[in-house]
Amino acid sequence: MTRRTQGQHGGRVAGRRPATSGGSGTPAGGAAQAVPGDSAEAPPVEAPAELGEERPAGDVLQENLLDRLLYKGVLPRYAFPTDVATFYVFDPANSRRGLPAFRFTPSQGLAVALSQYAPGKEVWIANKRYASGALFSPLKGERSRAWQQKQLYYECRNCRYARTQSVAEGHRGEKLDCPACGARDAFGEARYWIRPPGFAHPVGWDEDTSPDDQPARSYATRAKLEAPAPREDAAWSAVTSRVRRHYMRDKLLVTNSGPRNEGYTYCTTCGRIEPSAIPGGELGGAHRKPFPDDRDSMCPGGRVAKGICLGMDFITDILLLSLRVDHPVRLAPGFLPTEIALRTLAEALAASACDVLGLEPGEVQADFRAALTEAGQNGYEAEVYLYDTLPGGAGFARLAGERAQEVFRCALNTLGSCDCDVSCYKCLRSFKNKFEHDRLDRHMAADLLRYLLDETRPVVDAARASRAVTALAEDLRRQAGEALTVECAATIEVPTVGPVTVPILVSGPAGQQRAICITHPLTATTPSDAGLEALGEFTSVPLDPVHEIKVRRSLPWVTRGVLTSLGIAGG
Repeated sequence: MTRRTQGQHGGRVAGRRPATSGGSGTPAGGAAQAVPGDSAEAPPVEAPAELGEERPAGDVLQENLLDRLLYKGVLPRYAFPTDVATFYVFDPANSRRGLPAFRFTPSQGLAVALSQYAPGKEVWIANKRYASGALFSPLKGERSRAWQQKQLYYECRNCRYARTQSVAEGHRGEKLDCPACGARDAFGEARYWIRPPGFAHPVGWDEDTSPDDQPARSYATRAKLEAPAPREDAAWSAVTSRVRRHYMRDKLLVTNSGPRNEGYTYCTTCGRIEPSAIPGGELGGAHRKPFPDDRDSMCPGGRVAKGICLGMDFITDILLLSLRVDHPVRLAPGFLPTEIALRTLAEALAASACDVLGLEPGEVQADFRAALTEAGQNGYEAEVYLYDTLPGGAGFARLAGERAQEVFRCALNTLGSCDCDVSCYKCLRSFKNKFEHDRLDRHMAADLLRYLLDETRPVVDAARASRAVTALAEDLRRQAGEALTVECAATIEVPTVGPVTVPILVSGPAGQQRAICITHPLTATTPSDAGLEALGEFTSVPLDPVHEIKVRRSLPWVTRGVLTSLGIAGG
């Protein structure tokens, strides 16, 4: 059973309707329009935030049938684009109480809008810069319903596995043990999570906000799979001895947790919203309403929720791939080499699925997670999932699964045939993954893929190992000066084995020695050379395996650790 930790108690709401309507509007620069909106409600029926009691949500049987059928994928959502969010720029001169008019109403898919229209973001329309600072919908009661249907959002700070659940099943501030990686008290703290009905530039804000006033950027997560994998072996189909596949239709989750992951501060009375990371925000007391209201332009405040997340969920076609490894290979959750290898593999498989199926790039995307099993927590099983980006799914993920061998071989060819160092726009990089370019390494992913397909153990590339040895040896000499003797390619006689070449042999002033070898990041604690493995067992010289990525990215930290182990303070 998942262990729970008591946190801050929030109010509870029963039930949830998966809201699908995000509003729509004319393109930027379109004609002004006048429609009734939330501003016509007097007063809104949102619950008091933070400490107040909250009204229960409506009965699920009262949900809009069309919305439910579209959400579940019974009706083709490509014909009914419901996952849309609009950014509203009001026209105060032509607005009147209960009937706001708009100068601009550009729209985006909600998954994109969660980043591009996020509170605090700049939105350029007709050569003018606007800022997102409110949640708004012209549909009466839509914003109120979005708040009433809020859920609790949990995300693991170690492996980033995430899920939502009803506020009746937990409480705000709650911490759990992560069901994916098993990290203790890492799943949470739980926060309110709402699906925004739309975004707006508050009335009265300058159209040309200074860039200096903008908060830190925030972006939505990739689509996260929260559903568990099937436990029955019959539900899986073998791709190789180490790869299994399973097709499913299930829910994916996209969330924006705000700048610095601190969430957003939201006035449930009027809809004003701002990043919680802003010091001294405006929503602590009375503030101006974000929409035109010629009768009373001020909101009294007092009903403010802090640290909330904005997000959406959607059902689509998913191909779940289980990747199983054995010692010495490990895919430990939260470990940087694991993240790099699986992120790169997911990108390569998604691109290859589009190539093999003849699709446009981006029609199939992918992500990864630790398997929700004991093997997953121990680093011996991970999951990559490919999914259709078309709302409701179009069957592409299923087709990719039927041609899994072809997709895997195509990915391996892409990873192995490029001439770049780690990644480039010819092989892996794209605008969509621009924030993850430092997590792409085609060599690591290719090594993992060869292991999964052909049982070829990952071995660090000779050129990379040589560069790492040279960099570490030079840094040790520079930091220790005359206090250390650093030899490269030193030979040590090992009983029962014979002469063994040690990449780096460090000798201290008192005659103490340490041997250092460079390992593959996926076999970080195990040298690929049997002689080096025997060194620590049959001699008095300790062996320190250091994986190549650690040297490349954290050289000062590695050097400091070696000096400390020899009783020398580095510079």
